[in-house]
Amino acid sequence: MQSKADSFTAYLEAKQRAERAKKSAPAAGGTALSILAVLAGNAGQSMPLPDLQAASGMSFTSFAEAIKRLRDSDYIALVGAPGAESAQLTKLGTEVASLAEPA
Repeated sequence: MQSKADSFTAYLEAKQRAERAKKSAPAAGGTALSILAVLAGNAGQSMPLPDLQAASGMSFTSFAEAIKRLRDSDYIALVGAPGAESAQLTKLGTEVASLAEPA
């Protein structure tokens, strides 16, 4: 069983990673957090990358950089063959997306 201190530490680490991702995201268009929000609003289902990019409103380059950051941070997982990949939230990504929602 995980102690409350461990859970809180994990929460703080996830929040700090989300803040770093937010600060490093491009100023124009969507952000890495907007990608998480789109996936969270997709009822936990994976979403093809072209559809996700369209929903995010991001340019191809900004989107690719954000996807890489989200994957490297373990917020999303990519599934499927190259060229036909879909993104899905990880458990950590789901938690971060819920923290980013307006109260």
